[in-house]
Amino acid sequence: MPLTSETRGYQGRGRFILRPIGGGRPFELGNVTSFTESIEIDRQSRQDYTTVAGGELDVSERVSSFTFEATCNDISPENIASGFLANIEQLGAQTVNDEALMSWSGTRVGFRYLPDPHQSITVDILGNVTWASEVVVEEGDVYIDATEAYMATTAGTTGTTEPTWPTGYGTVTDGTVTWTHLGKVALTNAEDYDRTPHGIRIKDAPTSIQYPTANTNIPLAVTYERNPQYLIQALAAAQQLYELRWEGLNAVDSGNPMGATYFRIKLSPTSGFQRHGGDDFAELTLSGTVLSDDTRTGAGLSKFVEMAMI
Repeated sequence: MPLTSETRGYQGRGRFILRPIGGGRPFELGNVTSFTESIEIDRQSRQDYTTVAGGELDVSERVSSFTFEATCNDISPENIASGFLANIEQLGAQTVNDEALMSWSGTRVGFRYLPDPHQSITVDILGNVTWASEVVVEEGDVYIDATEAYMATTAGTTGTTEPTWPTGYGTVTDGTVTWTHLGKVALTNAEDYDRTPHGIRIKDAPTSIQYPTANTNIPLAVTYERNPQYLIQALAAAQQLYELRWEGLNAVDSGNPMGATYFRIKLSPTSGFQRHGGDDFAELTLSGTVLSDDTRTGAGLSKFVEMAMI
């Protein structure tokens, strides 16, 4: 038998579905904790000046804007992309070879992608010069001699013959260049660095290498397995138009269905997102404007939103 409403008390629940206008897969906003609509009015009136009591003779009211605000606590890639006007890219697992990174002693080094923590990684000192006689070398240049790494700690011009390369973190003069032994090319996990969810942290006092000073940057080449992930490029996308559909339920009316379709909306950049801190679940605030849909024609049809209720 048909559904009937037993009360006009109301507690709204349900699902919100966004469908990109012009093509694209619909997606749900997930758990929406509040959705509030607001219609702003431009109001003009003609005052009655014929009596002391005054009053209004005529009133003109025009809708200036139809906006809404949705608060979500499902922090999905699609929601983040919507709130930050972002492009979203889904990446699969892949080997990342010889990613070039900078490192300092006692600091965290973040990889370009989130690594798979269950796969091994390799971390090597990255050389950028080969030795040759009478060439200009810049301070910070790194030379790799088989399994050992050396940094030019004094810039200059190399000599006519290749020097005897020292070990034990010693130095050697090569023409007007001073080379300092950095240690082994290959760094060792738990001895030279510790793994983190985002990359590695160089030990304060690594075993296999030595940083000449606290401010010395040693370039590294890292190979690792990329974990499947999403990349979200904030404020890189044009504002997308959507159709917004609400599949509602009235929690105090036996869960009777309700519905609303907003034919054409545009989302604004988020007005609030607590990315870090706090003990409550994070919420993402999405604000938008309901626009007129001129494809809706016919007597009595709304160009903005159509609602259905029992």
